[in-house]
Amino acid sequence: MMKQPQQSSAAPTHRTTLLILLCAMALMACQTAVSAEVYTWTDENGVVHFSDAPPESGKSATLQVEEIYRPGSTDAYAKPAEPAADAPAETSEAAAEPALSAAQQRREQILRERAERQQEAAESERLCALHRQRVEQMEPARRVFYTDEQGESVRMDDDQRMALIDESKQYLARNCRS
Repeated sequence: MMKQPQQSSAAPTHRTTLLILLCAMALMACQTAVSAEVYTWTDENGVVHFSDAPPESGKSATLQVEEIYRPGSTDAYAKPAEPAADAPAETSEAAAEPALSAAQQRREQILRERAERQQEAAESERLCALHRQRVEQMEPARRVFYTDEQGESVRMDDDQRMALIDESKQYLARNCRS
C-alpha cells in the first residue's frame, strides 16, 4: 500500500498570502479610480503633463474635474450657461424653442402632413357637396335662373344647364365617393 504525501502547513499560508495581496491590489486600484485630483505641469522641454500625482520636482497646478456621467443620474450633462445681462435678447421664434432631435422633427413633420391632408380632404368634401347640390337642383328643373354681373335675374338656356350638370357629374365621378 502506498502512502499519500502529507501536505505541509506552508501551502495554505501561501494561498492566504496571495489572496490578501490580490485584495490589497484591488483596493489600491479602486482608490486611484475614485481620485478626482488631476495635476498638470510643464517640463523643461515645454511638454504639458497630466497626472493623478504631483511631479517630484517643480510646481504643478491642480485641475478641477467635473462630475462624469453616471448611469441613472438626472443631471448627467452640464446645464447651458445663462446669457449675460448685457447680451441682446433674442426675439426670434427659433431662439425661443429648444433644438429638436431628428425624431421630434420627423414627428412634427408627420403632424403637419396629416393636418394638410385633413384640410385637403375637407376642401374636397366641400367641393363634392357643392357639385352634388348643383346636380340635385339643376337636373330636374327645366328653368334655371341665375344673377348676372349687373344684378339682373337671367334664365339659363338648356345647353348651359346640361353642360354644368355634365361637368358636375364628371367631377363627382373622378373626385367623390358616391
